Amino acid sequence: MNRKNSLLLPPQFFETDSDKKIRTILDLGVDALYLFDHFKNPTDSTKPTYIFTEEIFSLYNKVKNDIEVGVCVLNVNARDLNTLFNDIIDPLLELKNINIGLGTGDNKYEKHDEIFDNDIEVVINYILKNNNFISNNSTLFIGGNSQSKLDLVQKYNLGINQWMGLDSDFIDKQNVYKNLVNPIGRLSRCVTNKKIYEFDYEKIFVVKDSNLKIFQETIDNIFKND
Repeated sequence: MNRKNSLLLPPQFFETDSDKKIRTILDLGVDALYLFDHFKNPTDSTKPTYIFTEEIFSLYNKVKNDIEVGVCVLNVNARDLNTLFNDIIDPLLELKNINIGLGTGDNKYEKHDEIFDNDIEVVINYILKNNNFISNNSTLFIGGNSQSKLDLVQKYNLGINQWMGLDSDFIDKQNVYKNLVNPIGRLSRCVTNKKIYEFDYEKIFVVKDSNLKIFQETIDNIFKND
């Protein structure tokens, strides 16, 4: 895997000047754009956030395969299983080169009125057996630090993502990932600043809410030395 630089778009990205922001992103050669799966703005619950199930298709059409699109990460326990499959995963799998991240979620960053007890391994198998996932050259990764998540990475040859966290935890993930043969997802880490390692991984920069000028300055600063 080559080094990749990607963006996790902020909650209010689509509120103003989204087309201009996308043009800036295209000019800088960003590898992938990710949306998160939150029902509320994780930084300020009084402010709006995008509905990723609507915006990811709009974003996909706007970048026209010049940049990969993905979700980082989809909470498998935020919806009942039928809704998750029929309303979220099946439509996503119709897109080419989609990067799907899965997580089990918790109430640390967002309080949920209802949490479902879905089996993430059932969801993984559902995706891997889908003909669209196979033919559209899509990728699959999971987020988390638990041993059970690392076991799933090894069992299914998946990519794995870490949300910031400790360097030691990320190196543990790399030690697992480097032994996979032709994994169907990438090793990635969500970060707010550049971290250099001796191994390749995908840096997913978490961009904060901002107006157009600050957004342009922020991502220009991220990528100007790459």
